[in-house]
Amino acid sequence: MDAADLDHRHRTYDGWIPPTVAALLHEHGHHGILRDAAAGGDWFCAHRLAEAAVDHAPGGQAAALALLEPFAGTGWWPAVSTVAGLLAEWEMTDEAIALLRPLADTGHRKAVRELARLLAGQGHIDQVVAVLGPRSADQSLASELVELTVGRDRDAEIAALLPAVGLGATDPFESRVTDAWDTVPLHAVLLERQGRIDEAAALLGRHVHVDGIMYADHAEQLARLLARHGRETELRAFTVEGGEEYALSALTEFLEERGRIPEAVALLQEPAGTGNPHAAFHLAELLARHGRHDEAVEVLRPVAESAGGDSDWIIHLLCRIIVDAGRADDALAYVDDYFARHGGNRHEQALARAYVLKRCGRAAEADAELAPFARLDEEFLHDGTVRGAIAFAERLVRQGEPQKAIAHLRDRLDGAKVLRRENLR
Repeated sequence: MDAADLDHRHRTYDGWIPPTVAALLHEHGHHGILRDAAAGGDWFCAHRLAEAAVDHAPGGQAAALALLEPFAGTGWWPAVSTVAGLLAEWEMTDEAIALLRPLADTGHRKAVRELARLLAGQGHIDQVVAVLGPRSADQSLASELVELTVGRDRDAEIAALLPAVGLGATDPFESRVTDAWDTVPLHAVLLERQGRIDEAAALLGRHVHVDGIMYADHAEQLARLLARHGRETELRAFTVEGGEEYALSALTEFLEERGRIPEAVALLQEPAGTGNPHAAFHLAELLARHGRHDEAVEVLRPVAESAGGDSDWIIHLLCRIIVDAGRADDALAYVDDYFARHGGNRHEQALARAYVLKRCGRAAEADAELAPFARLDEEFLHDGTVRGAIAFAERLVRQGEPQKAIAHLRDRLDGAKVLRRENLR
């Protein structure tokens, strides 16, 4: 086996038994099938046997490693990650580091991240910086570097390793497909950790609006920063300086944490009353947290009526508050009345009713509510899709016909047979 072949089979199940079927085979005692498949290079079966060995068998750790190490030896990431995770869990950290390092040295992002986390866990911060510092042009790894060095008094050094803040924030719609990325949040974090609060706030403030674009992450981070450091006056000012939604949320939490509930409620009432659905949502949650369920419901009712076809999230919260007040039947009545007046999809109505029923512990009624909308079993099992093939194999295992299940999977999922079948159509 090699990593490329393993990756292909992991994605397609070509020649392998899918994990849900492997789990059922184990549950029903068909261990011989699993062992044969694992010996033939089936990762899902090997993984399932390894999990069982760790959970139940004496000497299970050694048995699990024997099953998984041939896969990890190829450098295939899912196996390397799994084995390294087990080693770390068993406090064999040095062995986990040794396993990860060769792949990390090739620049494999996930391996680098996991290696750095293990090194940080052992207190090897110099090595963490050595591993992540040269890769700090990678946004994900730069974030990891900042996170893993918190409290180590190396913030100025880490800031120097990061890409500098440019003339403006990176276009959020391009950052995922170019090498450029937004360094503002990480630099602000490092400034704050050094106690340079004014500089952190100024940096974020300059980048809330850039070239006509509002950067929500910057606005939210600035609001949270001001709240953490008790800068209530600046936070209140920010609510009218272009960061209303984020500043309101942070200021409301700030006031609530200090027991200033009437002020928090008053802060949200004005925007909620003018039809701001987000303010109404937060106000209702605030009221409900303090036992004022009836007021919360009254705040949300008009919002649900005016949200048109985009009201699901409001109705969801409204029903949760009514149920938490011990009035599940009222919540059901509200759902039915809402859909009777507004029309809409019957399935959506059933989903809303099922949510209410599940939240108040009436799971059987919830299942019955959704039953008419479930896909017909036989149609699903024989629809020719991969999911259908797997579901049919699961049924055969439950019926005590594991060999038929394997034969069905081989016929439906093995690459060569599928290719021949498609070409002969």
